[in-house]
Amino acid sequence: MIPVQRDDIQDVTILRLEGDLDLENTVWLRGELNDLIKQNRCKIILDLQGVALISSYTVGVFVAFAHDLREKQGDLKFLRPQSRVKQTFEATRIDQILDVFQDQESAVQSFSGGSVHHRT
Repeated sequence: MIPVQRDDIQDVTILRLEGDLDLENTVWLRGELNDLIKQNRCKIILDLQGVALISSYTVGVFVAFAHDLREKQGDLKFLRPQSRVKQTFEATRIDQILDVFQDQESAVQSFSGGSVHHRT
């Protein structure tokens, strides 16, 4: 389990994560994301400013969750990834599939105005 802070802004949920998203922490995060879907919280932003490293397994989980969220008129977006995380996003091309933002306001607003892809 990694430290996480949850903020809800209207129908958007922001999870601020800290620590590495390795296999064990990703399994835990997957459970948290499933709980949000059960609560009908389907517009989710992951603030990755406190995350130094993510695994390729984590990337796969993100893609699968984005698919599930989109079926429920939601989405998964990322906020403030650190340089190593950005490199992983670029290497796996997840940044071509899911939106990445540098500021919270743009990330939240992107849910009301359709998907606006902001590369970092």
